[in-house]
Amino acid sequence: MPDYRIHVHTGDVDGAGTDANVYITVFGSGGSSDEIQLDSGRDDFERAGVATFTHTLKDLADLYRVRIRHDNSGSWPGWFLDRITVRDEEAEREWTFPCAKWLATDEDDGRIDRYLDLA
Repeated sequence: MPDYRIHVHTGDVDGAGTDANVYITVFGSGGSSDEIQLDSGRDDFERAGVATFTHTLKDLADLYRVRIRHDNSGSWPGWFLDRITVRDEEAEREWTFPCAKWLATDEDDGRIDRYLDLA
């Protein structure tokens, strides 16, 4: 089972970071992952930051979509997500999923759950 390195890029706008719990599901032609909580025990999702996580998943083959969400917890849960990059370390392949939107109940369309398609 390959290791997938997930890079989460928070945008560079006022209030972009979040302390909410963030979750991802990865979809590929070989199936989908279970929902994964992205947490390293630090403040991972800060303005203009890149948080990196490595998870061993079944071989998902050609990735085409991710679902990203947060639980709206914490004092400032709103989050401006720039993009997500996923790399299959074994196959040395990488996919980028642009967002450039808020996941916030009080910004944009009010959604805290988004499906992002391959760029």
